[in-house]
Amino acid sequence: MTAQAVSAGKIAEVIFENALETFESQQMMLNLVDFWQPDASALQNSNNYIWRNVEQHAPILSGWDLTGSETGIIEETYPALLGTPTNDYVTLRADNLRDKGFWERRGKASGERQASNLNSAIATAMVEQGSLHYDNNATSGFDFISEGQALMNERQLASPERCFLLNDRTNQVFGNELAGRQTLQGRPADTWNTGQIGANVAQFDVYTGSFLPLLDGGADPAATCTGAQTFAPSAGSVSATGVVTNVDYREADLTISASGSYTVGDKIHLTNPGTGVINALGLDDKTDTGVAMTFTIVDIPDATTITIFPKPIALDDAGLSDLEKAYANVDTTILNLCVVTRVNTSASIRPNLFWDKSAVEVMGGSVPAELFQEFGGKRVITETMSNGLTLYMLYDGAIADMTLSFRLFTWYGITVKNPSAVGVAENR
Repeated sequence: MTAQAVSAGKIAEVIFENALETFESQQMMLNLVDFWQPDASALQNSNNYIWRNVEQHAPILSGWDLTGSETGIIEETYPALLGTPTNDYVTLRADNLRDKGFWERRGKASGERQASNLNSAIATAMVEQGSLHYDNNATSGFDFISEGQALMNERQLASPERCFLLNDRTNQVFGNELAGRQTLQGRPADTWNTGQIGANVAQFDVYTGSFLPLLDGGADPAATCTGAQTFAPSAGSVSATGVVTNVDYREADLTISASGSYTVGDKIHLTNPGTGVINALGLDDKTDTGVAMTFTIVDIPDATTITIFPKPIALDDAGLSDLEKAYANVDTTILNLCVVTRVNTSASIRPNLFWDKSAVEVMGGSVPAELFQEFGGKRVITETMSNGLTLYMLYDGAIADMTLSFRLFTWYGITVKNPSAVGVAENR
């Protein structure tokens, strides 16, 4: 019995160790965003999501006498949500357990798929929820990337750690040029294993990856807004009976003439009749950048509504207080018959990504896997990887059909907490 138990344990260890090693060597995107893991009991008691605070904004009040001009504080929030575990669940008959190489290959394959799934999930969330956008036909890699630098700088985004991810075709055009820019001299050879091809190129560390999703687009539907629409920053509320209502600071619902031709992930501009396109502001000094504000459609609730990131807060909105105007990100309010223009007009294109590391976070989840061993007789292996994410493996044998079953899984949730610091770039 002891020999059989040791052998089964060795099989599981080989599968787990190969999966772990492969996962850690390919966890590219997780190293380029923020990771955190909250207290497990807090997540259980909140149904696996937590409301998180974002940085506050403060108004500047001029003058000597500020009597009666004092303001409060708006503490904006967003929800960080855990998804469901990603699993590899396998049952092997005894005659498939004789070759150690078979277990090693299965473990490596599992780790590769887990890592690829995580990379793809992070990239997909960024493509669909990031609100920055541009397209150009630059023939220079620096010129192409520096457009992203200009967009982020003119909007005064405090983003000290910026990353740019090129898809395979764009990398084919620019990769050789970027790799020869003297930006990786002296770096260890294993840097290349991470997909990095350049450092500090127009303030970005530059990477390449094959897991970027397609961004669907098409002809501009040119819908119009139904009625004037204004928005204010909100910190949520507490009713007279003590009911707490949280507000996702990122989103706003626009009522438009028809939403059916739009797709989640579409990037749009808003153009007021007679006054022109609604422009983005520099977030610190509130100066007009002269560049159209881009929004991304994150939901289509019904035939005449789109939900967009970020919430458009207008500097010229007479209904806002000085404190509320400190959160302004656009120059003017949305008027009746404001035209909604889709700017990602390619039917289907694989974009490139650029972002600030702190704008995206992965939240890790944990389960009391040891309880399966204590109460159910299952065996458990767990390991926390260098990035903080935990890999689990539960395994057990059945004498009835002489099989070994194992379940290898991770658990996480992805949140684009600041869509204004994440964008897609098309090269056509």
